[in-house]
Amino acid sequence: MIYTTGTIAVNGNTVTGTGTNFTAPGSLIRVGCTLIAMSTPVQVLQITSIDSATQLTVTPAANPALPAGTRYSILLSDSLSVDGLAQSIAETFTMYQRYMSGFADVMNASGDVTITINGQQVTVPGQKSLAKKGNNSDITSLTGLTTALSVAQGGTGGKTPEDARTGMGITNKQLNSLDGKSGGSVTGGITNEAKGMTLRSSDSSQGWFYSLDFQAGQGNNVTFARIYQSNGGINLNVGVNGTAKFNTFDANGNYFCQGNITCVALTQTSDADKKDKIEKITSALDKVSELDGVTYVLNDTGMPSAGVLADALLKVLPECVGSVFDDHDIYEDVEEENADGETVTVRRLIHKRDDSKRSYTVEYSGVIALCVEAIKELNETVKLQQQRIDELSGKK
Repeated sequence: MIYTTGTIAVNGNTVTGTGTNFTAPGSLIRVGCTLIAMSTPVQVLQITSIDSATQLTVTPAANPALPAGTRYSILLSDSLSVDGLAQSIAETFTMYQRYMSGFADVMNASGDVTITINGQQVTVPGQKSLAKKGNNSDITSLTGLTTALSVAQGGTGGKTPEDARTGMGITNKQLNSLDGKSGGSVTGGITNEAKGMTLRSSDSSQGWFYSLDFQAGQGNNVTFARIYQSNGGINLNVGVNGTAKFNTFDANGNYFCQGNITCVALTQTSDADKKDKIEKITSALDKVSELDGVTYVLNDTGMPSAGVLADALLKVLPECVGSVFDDHDIYEDVEEENADGETVTVRRLIHKRDDSKRSYTVEYSGVIALCVEAIKELNETVKLQQQRIDELSGKK
């Protein structure tokens, strides 16, 4: 896990954050965590103390100093010791203990209660004070009632479930299904034990766009990640609230991502029966001579890497050079009134992908094939040279 909220500046051993919350409950930032500054060159520092929500002390001192606005990552589990695990568990338990204590105050208090949820203070009325509120001011206790409260007084108008549903205008259809519902918020979990689920848009204006958004805590409309369908494929956007990264499973079975892929093993179909027009690579040694093995730093992440440049490979072996889109569709959430006068959130396309913005890609199995043939050509050259040497030295 990593922590990347906001940006930082580093002067000596002091890290100053902008938009950060290093002391947030449940953040799991602790002394000993590794901080990687996405600078040029990349600087790797270790946290020695957490001074405030916007300040850390690190070692060694930054050299050179890093300006404000520098991107960074804090590794929360890079080398988690037993003590570190215990600290993380203790912090999480402490956070939930505060929540439970706050909820107990709400249930038992007779006045307003201020509790802290996700680092934000919220003031709510205690349960005992609700009995004395508004039209129910003549009631001093919620126990011992024998007369049903009317709907106007905040009751249900009935003493049985059937009478209560009638008084509140609730039908069995509304209770037993979601049929006819126009929307709303569900605050509890949902379990679907049917054979499946169908997601279908009712708005054709955006190409029947439908998305699943993953947001922050209740009441926070900041989207962190999004899944949506496009052209028969599935798109997974992460980091939507910052620098979004796009992962695409297209309708042709291809997968595209803008980050690293880590796995135990990666195999590629290479059976001759799966191929047609198989031809041997010719002049492989000359083609390899046109390529350079280079090291570089990725512009997007600032991380170092190595390889060959697709631009040069395109000239000698275009068969193993592809391309991916650098641009993507961008959507925005907008609140509108529907036909029933209800405020609903809809998503509008605010930027259409520019198909001309592409980057070259390299299929490295093709580079390996080129190198195999180059080695074979080089081996034949060595054999001829050895044969000539033997002839000149009188060997048979």
